Amino acid sequence: MKNTYYYIVTLVMLILALPMKAASEAEFGKLSKTYTLHADGSQEMRVQKELTLFTHAAMNRVYGESFIIYNPEYQKLEIHDSYTRQKDGTIVKTPENAFVEVLPSAAADAPAYNSLKEMVIVHTGLELGATIYLDYSVVTRPGYLPELDVCEQVEELSPIREYVFSLSVPESKPLHYEWLNGKIAPVVKTADGMKTVTWTLKNVQPRPYSLDVSLPAGNIQAVVASTYASKADALKVIKQQLENNGKDVSELAQKLTAGAQTTEQKKDLLTVYVEGLGNCSLTLSQTGYRLRPAFEVIRSAYGTEAEKAALLAALQQAIGIRAELKAAFPKTEDKDAAGLAALSGLFVTNNGVADIQDFISVVDLNAQPVALKKVTHVISRTDTLRVSDKTGKMLAGGYRKIDLPQARGGWASYDGRMTALNTTRPVNLLLRYLPDETYTYIVKIDEGMKSTVIPTNKKMENPVGSMEVAVKKAVDKIEIIRTLKLKKQLITPADYPAYYCLMAEWMDINGNSLLFQTIK
Repeated sequence: MKNTYYYIVTLVMLILALPMKAASEAEFGKLSKTYTLHADGSQEMRVQKELTLFTHAAMNRVYGESFIIYNPEYQKLEIHDSYTRQKDGTIVKTPENAFVEVLPSAAADAPAYNSLKEMVIVHTGLELGATIYLDYSVVTRPGYLPELDVCEQVEELSPIREYVFSLSVPESKPLHYEWLNGKIAPVVKTADGMKTVTWTLKNVQPRPYSLDVSLPAGNIQAVVASTYASKADALKVIKQQLENNGKDVSELAQKLTAGAQTTEQKKDLLTVYVEGLGNCSLTLSQTGYRLRPAFEVIRSAYGTEAEKAALLAALQQAIGIRAELKAAFPKTEDKDAAGLAALSGLFVTNNGVADIQDFISVVDLNAQPVALKKVTHVISRTDTLRVSDKTGKMLAGGYRKIDLPQARGGWASYDGRMTALNTTRPVNLLLRYLPDETYTYIVKIDEGMKSTVIPTNKKMENPVGSMEVAVKKAVDKIEIIRTLKLKKQLITPADYPAYYCLMAEWMDINGNSLLFQTIK
C-alpha cells in the first residue's frame, strides 16, 4: 500500500512538473518598457504591450487581468490606452467599470502601507485569437524615489516577438547599466540634454512554466540600471534609516534575553522573536525604499522582510552583540549597476544566501564585499536493525521483508527528488547547496534467519559528483553503506543528464528492502 501511494504521488508530481509550452498559450507581439528620469527629479515608467491569446487558460487564468501597484500619495497612474482587438478586427474598449482599484494583498495586514493601491484591469471582449492592447504610465513626483533604479526581468511566460527596453536620464546624471545573462548591445543616443539607452530583442523565448528560474542560476535575462553614483550611495538610503532606534529596542532585547547564558542563546531568542512577527511581503521598491523605525515594527508586530532584518540587527546591537546588516545583489561586471531595485535581500545571517554566495554578490552597507560563513551539509548517520523471525513483514514461503529506515532529511528527502522530476531540463539548475552524505545500516541477524542479500559495490562517478552503495555480508550481520557527494552546484542543461543519473540511482527504492528466509 505504501509503495502504491508513493508511485501515485510521484506520477502526479511528474505530470505537474512537465514544462508546459507557454508558446501555445499566448504571444506578445510587442512588449515595451521605458524608464525616464526628468531633470526635476520626477520619473515615469511606461509599459506598452500587445498580447494575442491562443487558449482558454491564457484568456481566463493567465492573462485575463493586468495588475499595477502604485502609491497615489506620490505617484499617478495614467492609462493611455486599453482595448481588445477581436479576431475579426472588432475593437472592444475597456469600460470604466473594468478598472478596479483595490488594496494590494501584500499590504492587507499592514496598516502602515494601506495607502498603496493596486489597479486591476479586467480585459474585456476576450476570445481565442483576440489581442490585448495596454499602454500605461506610472508617474512619480520628485523626491519620492531617490534615483532611477531598475531591475527588470526580460522573459515572460509566453514568447515575445519584439521586446524593447529603454532608459532616459539627463545627460549630466551618471547612469550605470548592464544586461545580465545575455550579450545584447544597446543603442545609445543623446539629444536635447537627455541620454537614452535602448535594447531591442527579437523572438524572446519564454521562461519555463513550472521550473525554477533565477538570476543567480543564469537562466533568465534582466536589465539592471541605476543613477546612483555608486552602490555605496545606494545603500546609504538604507543605512540612514537605521539610526536612533531608541530605548524601546534596548528594553525589549534585555527582556527577551534575560534567561540566556550564552551569546548564541541570545541570538536564537532574538531570532525566534523576529521570525514570529507578522510578515508583510511588500518589496523595498513597493515601499519606496523606506523602512519603518525598529520601535514601530515592535509596536505594530509586523514588518517587511527588510524591516525585520533591520530589527534583528538593532536588537542584537542593543545587548552588545556585534551584528551588521548585509545585502545580496546579483553579480554584475559593473558593481554599481545593481541598485536597490536589484537587492535580493537584507539579512543579518542567512544560511541559504551563504550556500549560494559564489553566484551572487554579498556586501555590507558600505558596499564592501562580505564572505559569509557556510553551514556544513555533511551528514553521517548510522542505523542499527535486528532481524528475527518476528520482525519485518511475513511473506509466503517463510520469507520476511525488512525495510531500511528512510531518510527524514538530506538530499533524498526533498531536493534530490524535486530537482530530478524530469529526464531533461532546458535551463540551468542551481542546487541550494552541495550535499555530502553517508548513511550506514548495520543489520544484525538472529539465529534461525538467513539473508538472501548478495554482496555488491555499485559506484557511479561523473562530472557532477559521485554515488556509491556498498553491501558487505557476514554470517550474522549485513552492513550497507550509501554515499552521495555532489561537486557541481550549477547544473547546466548539458550537465543535467549526469545529475539525473546520479539521482535516479541514489533514490532507487528497490534497494530499500532486504529479504530474509526463516531456517527451520
